[in-house]
Amino acid sequence: MKKSKKIFTVITLLLSALILLSSCKKKEEVEKTVVSVKGSDTMVNLSQKWAEAYMQKNLNASIQVTGGGSGTGIAALLNSTVDLANASRELKQKEYDRAKELGLSPQEFKVALDGIAVIVHPSNKIDALTVAQLRDIFTGAVTNWKQVGGSDIPIVLYGRENSSGTYEFFKEHVLGKDEQGNTRDFANSTQVLQGTAALGEAVARDDEGIGYGGVGYFAARTDVKIIQVKADDASPAIAPAADGKVNYEAIWNGDYSISRYLYCYTNGTPDEKIQDFMNFILSKEGQDLVKQMEYIPLPEK
Repeated sequence: MKKSKKIFTVITLLLSALILLSSCKKKEEVEKTVVSVKGSDTMVNLSQKWAEAYMQKNLNASIQVTGGGSGTGIAALLNSTVDLANASRELKQKEYDRAKELGLSPQEFKVALDGIAVIVHPSNKIDALTVAQLRDIFTGAVTNWKQVGGSDIPIVLYGRENSSGTYEFFKEHVLGKDEQGNTRDFANSTQVLQGTAALGEAVARDDEGIGYGGVGYFAARTDVKIIQVKADDASPAIAPAADGKVNYEAIWNGDYSISRYLYCYTNGTPDEKIQDFMNFILSKEGQDLVKQMEYIPLPEK
C-alpha cells in the first residue's frame, strides 16, 4: 500500500513538473517580440539574413520577412499591417501625402546600396552598352542585337512588375523622359516576371534575352553575363561586378551610373523592438552581412 502511495506521489510530481514546463513555454511564446517586414523583392534575401542573425542573438525575437515589391511593402506600412517596409526606392510624394492624410509620418533609414546589373545570356557577344542604347532597347526602339553590334537575332526583353522598386528606378534613371518631358515606358513586348530570381532564370535560358536586377543576385553566377555600362559615348565602360565580385568602389563613388540606396521605412519614430532591429542592421555586423550577401554596405563615415 505504501509502495502504491509512493508511485502515486512520484507520478503527481512528474505531472506537475510537466504542467509547469508547459506553462513556462507558453508564457515564453506569448512574450516573443514580433517584427513584421514586407516589401522589396531585391531586399528579401538580405532582409532574411539580417533576421536570422538577429534572432540568433535575440532568442525572444521573431522577425517575419516577406517580399511582394517596394510598392506593396509601402502600402502595407501605410495600412499599418506591417512594422517595417523594405524599399529599393524612396517614397513617392503621393505616398507621403497619403501618410499625412492617415496621420502617419514615415521615417526613412538608408540601410545599404545596390547596383542595378544589366544581364544577357553568356553566349551574347555584346560586352558593353551605353545608357542611351539600353534606353532604346527597353523602349523597343532597337529590336535586334545587330543594331548595337551583336548578332543578327531579335532582342527579347525581360522586366519586373510595376510594383517593383527596381522597375521604378530603371524606368526613371535609364528610360527617362522624352523631349516633351513625358516619361518613357517599357516596350509592350517586355515579358514581366515576379521577382529578380525568376528574371535571372529566364535570361539564363534565352540567348536572345536581356534583363535587369540587383547585382547581388547575379555577381557570382556564370549562367548569365553582366554587361558593362557607359554613361555616354565618351565615358568608360564600367561593370557593377566582375570575376564573381561586386565592384564596391564604383558604386560608392557613383562611377557606375545605375546604382541606388536601399531603404527601410517605419511609421514615425520606431518603438524599442523595431529600433533595436534597425540598430543591428546599421551595425558593423549588419553591414558585414550586406557585403556577405553581395550587396553594397553603406560607406564608412
